[in-house]
Amino acid sequence: MFISQEIDDLLSVYSINPFGDKKDKRINLWLDLLDSLPLLQSSAIDLVNEVGVDDDSQDIDQIESILLQFLPWRKGPFRINQLLVDSEWNSDMKWRRFQSLGIDLAGKSILDVGSGNGYYAFRMLGMGANQVLCLEPNLMHLSQFLAINKLIGPLQIKMIPERLEDSGIKETKFDCIFSMGLLYHQRNPKEHLKTLKEFLKLNGQIIIETIVAPEEYDFALEPSDRYASMPNVHFVHSDKGCKAIFDELGLSLVMETESIFTNHLEQRKTRWMPFKSFEAALKPDDPSLTIEGYPAPSRKFYLLEISS
Repeated sequence: MFISQEIDDLLSVYSINPFGDKKDKRINLWLDLLDSLPLLQSSAIDLVNEVGVDDDSQDIDQIESILLQFLPWRKGPFRINQLLVDSEWNSDMKWRRFQSLGIDLAGKSILDVGSGNGYYAFRMLGMGANQVLCLEPNLMHLSQFLAINKLIGPLQIKMIPERLEDSGIKETKFDCIFSMGLLYHQRNPKEHLKTLKEFLKLNGQIIIETIVAPEEYDFALEPSDRYASMPNVHFVHSDKGCKAIFDELGLSLVMETESIFTNHLEQRKTRWMPFKSFEAALKPDDPSLTIEGYPAPSRKFYLLEISS
């Protein structure tokens, strides 16, 4: 059973077609590409230091040609023998910041909300997590996850192409819930956190990673249109604003990281994401400001538990 009978039942909808009843003109192409990926006879899988696999495959050129058709790769990197899928985000940098919290994931059931292509879910398994359920409505990200999961081998990760509120999950509770890079995209951030809390076991933990605004914005920065070239950024809360919402919802702040500015080493244009990236998000003559004139993105982690 994968986490619970309820989750097993939800996953059964995707057992034949991992895209379910979703509509996208690219789905047939993605399914054909996935079918053409060779099965590797893995001699070594590393999910502790990276997401990488080594085997005796002679099909690296074929694999590279196929994976390039899943552009753009936002999260990663992923390594298959000598082939490096060098994604836009060097996600290992964020993962090291998470690890500084010292959280034990061993044996835990995890819900990764807005998981992207599953990079962090693979790293969670590398820290000993038992099973990870990813929720990701972006079908391109799902297709990338399916490709990597096929190359590395079937692991205890599953992905449902839905937002949390549309996932169908009603009763299942999780040991840990991750929400990374989502809070500032929520029209109702408080409701997002409240929903996460509803799916958390009594002694469970919520891990929030988000952009934080300077304290001069009091509770939150509210962009008039875009923020750092990103659409759908509704509120960029200050540290004070985040903690006020946590308190209001009965969530105890157990631990937090320092706030770290994003830089060109962590997010940049690559061959695997050849479109505009971080370099287009900041003012060319003043990298302390976004292209819209707001303070540049600074990110931090919060570890939360239900207040006793």
